[in-house]
Amino acid sequence: MTAEKRPFVLYEYLRFFWQRKWWFLLVPLATIVLTVIAGRFLLQGEKYTGKAVVFTGSIDVKELTDPKNIEAKFPEVKNLDVVVPEEQYVQITVKGDDEQDVSRELKLVVSEYSQELKRHSQERIDVTTKYLHALEERERALQQKVDYYSEQIQSGRLNPEQLNDISDLLVESENNLTEVMERVNRIRGNLVFYEKPAVLSETVAKSKTYTGQLMAVGLVLGLFLTVVWLVLWKYILDARRYYSS
Repeated sequence: MTAEKRPFVLYEYLRFFWQRKWWFLLVPLATIVLTVIAGRFLLQGEKYTGKAVVFTGSIDVKELTDPKNIEAKFPEVKNLDVVVPEEQYVQITVKGDDEQDVSRELKLVVSEYSQELKRHSQERIDVTTKYLHALEERERALQQKVDYYSEQIQSGRLNPEQLNDISDLLVESENNLTEVMERVNRIRGNLVFYEKPAVLSETVAKSKTYTGQLMAVGLVLGLFLTVVWLVLWKYILDARRYYSS
């Protein structure tokens, strides 16, 4: 049969596929089963996964937020993985075949890490508060100076030279007071909006098997192989028919 006598090649292939439609069921089913089995074997890992999410708050010290530094603090935990999915959040993952061991190791890491964050946070608050008190003390002292110089100028008891000197001191004290007041307000704002660290979640569950993803891969692979096989089958039949005629 020549190509000129077969204008509906696509139709012939579609009819050929329809006559062997069971292949579209059997082959994908087989590839799904094989893909799941192979995937389970290749992706075989620990049975349990413990995860915790820690909010680091306003802490931006690299020693406490860099994953490598955090992992280095727990060399005894073998299957420990620390990542920073987004700023201010640290995700801690521990894997293992024993649920209790995973839970114990996760609690150890989360507890010590959160305690270290809280300790650093409190130290930072204490230092900032102490600095704020010092600035407030200086603010009061400068305010007293401004009040005193203002009273002297308004008393009318100063000669011109003394008046100039006191006026200069008043301007200098007012400038210093303004600067200190701005710093006090800024630090007060920092303390008000300071975000303390916290443990947001801590769970232990069976590890993912990725069965759904493996089945999807097996289905696509099966459909692809079925089409290739049927096209090749049809092509060979046509070739044999052509040469035999």
